[in-house]
Amino acid sequence: MATSSRAQRTDFSLDVPGRYTCNGLDEAMASVSLGGRPFDLIIVGGGSFGAALAQDLFANDQAQVHRILVLEGGPLTLPEHVQNMPLQWLGVPPPPTTIAQLRSQGLDMQPRAEVWGLAWHSSTPFPGLAYCLGGRSLFFGGWSPQLLNEEMPTANAPNPWPQVVVDDLNNRYFAEGAAQIGTEETNDFVFGDLQNALRQVLFAGINGGAITEAVALGNLPDHPVLRRHLNPTATTLRELLGNPASAVNLSVQELTNLLKLEAPLAVQGQTLPGFFPFNKFSSLPLLMKAARTAQNQANDDTRKRLMVVPHCHVSQLQVQNGRVTAVDTNQGQVPVPANGKVVIALGTIESARLALNAFAGLPSAQRIGQNLLAHLRSNLTIRVPRSSFADLAGAPSGLQAAALFCKGRHEFAPNDFGHIHMQITAAGLGAVGADSKAELFKKIPDIDTLNRFTSASDTHIIITIRSIGEMQPGNANSFVRPDPEIDAQFDDQRAFVQLQPTPRDHLLWQAMDTAADHTALVFASGQGYEVQTPNGFASVPAGQPPSTVLAGPQRQD
Repeated sequence: MATSSRAQRTDFSLDVPGRYTCNGLDEAMASVSLGGRPFDLIIVGGGSFGAALAQDLFANDQAQVHRILVLEGGPLTLPEHVQNMPLQWLGVPPPPTTIAQLRSQGLDMQPRAEVWGLAWHSSTPFPGLAYCLGGRSLFFGGWSPQLLNEEMPTANAPNPWPQVVVDDLNNRYFAEGAAQIGTEETNDFVFGDLQNALRQVLFAGINGGAITEAVALGNLPDHPVLRRHLNPTATTLRELLGNPASAVNLSVQELTNLLKLEAPLAVQGQTLPGFFPFNKFSSLPLLMKAARTAQNQANDDTRKRLMVVPHCHVSQLQVQNGRVTAVDTNQGQVPVPANGKVVIALGTIESARLALNAFAGLPSAQRIGQNLLAHLRSNLTIRVPRSSFADLAGAPSGLQAAALFCKGRHEFAPNDFGHIHMQITAAGLGAVGADSKAELFKKIPDIDTLNRFTSASDTHIIITIRSIGEMQPGNANSFVRPDPEIDAQFDDQRAFVQLQPTPRDHLLWQAMDTAADHTALVFASGQGYEVQTPNGFASVPAGQPPSTVLAGPQRQD
């Protein structure tokens, strides 16, 4: 069926964004047959990575000699991150599950929360993928910390990073990425008395050795905002911190270290004059801008340098002599010219599946899908009396949110470390009327932990500590391999995923949970508090860690 040349009307809306951002595959192929150059850069996947890559390739093709085609399996749904919009899309990402569980409920062919689908078999539950342009970047929490050199070991490490990659990241790409997504700013989204108070308490706890796994702040790199403020004065640093009353007498080094606790959130509230900020970052606005620029530069489709095709599921790559010659999709085949490149920009598992199905039998193909890694995660939520912070200068009051970040490491043996970090979010309510929860929801950095903050009140502050650790690389028991089942909808082979933590992973997980216990005690400030359990909040005596009440850690693979 030919793509409609006009924006299509639904029961509720006119699809102007879709028609003016996207093309049908018939339009893309017609642009070639009618005299346009073949697409020599084909990106499979228009989600978080594919959309950003397409924009970057388009913008940096100064000679304008390439044509880019983006193939995305899902539709255009939202124009930007869900938390930038009045629409509060609750329940995303959906709870982890398996295909077997979905089939038992008759839901295996139905997207959850409108766009979330699960394509692979596994004994480990997964939320799945957001099948839409922009993908997970429309929903992600925004935490984007820069890797430390210790987290990118080179030379004689058991699983070394290539030195050239580490150098490129440190010398260019970390800075460029931070500037683009907004993590080079501080106090740009979350600020105020609650942020200042919790940051000061965490600062004192780390410096006092109360969080045994925390990396000493003096050993961490400076906050990226200081790339623009060389040799800052104490006055400049206090301004960057929001001029907290508790920081009046701190030295330049102490203020510099205090900045290191600011959450590295991909959020931008202000930008250069004449530019619109991204607010919470997603890659889709970048792709939409590039698509419209391509249209405006071209007199017709044959000269259009970037085309984006939604609802286009890639089922197979045709390979001859190790080179991809064509891309098979549910809408038809896309030929790849002799000088063409195909970039697989799907999620980790689906990228491995597509490569496994395409390159089986070629040298080193057996390595595809090996060394699968994910995060070790635990969530801990506590409720602390607001009176715990009454003695601090600028004690928090009213409706406020806070977001902090703490780097940690666990030493297994001399010079043998596992790395962790803690993402800390908090909220407290004042007397703000009946709509307090709706307003509060828009302030929480993490949409996937939003439900934990419904118990905030004018007398108590809710604090969630999400601990994240790195899995051990080189684990033969974690992998992606082809599954015997053929997907009935797209006639391609599914993947099977096994994700199995090692004994070392479990030791690191225990260290993460201990660090979260210590952090909770730091925020409790010597008073009794409450911890969230599956059955509601339970009281914890002063000085006792949350683990004395919880039956077990609230872990997530």
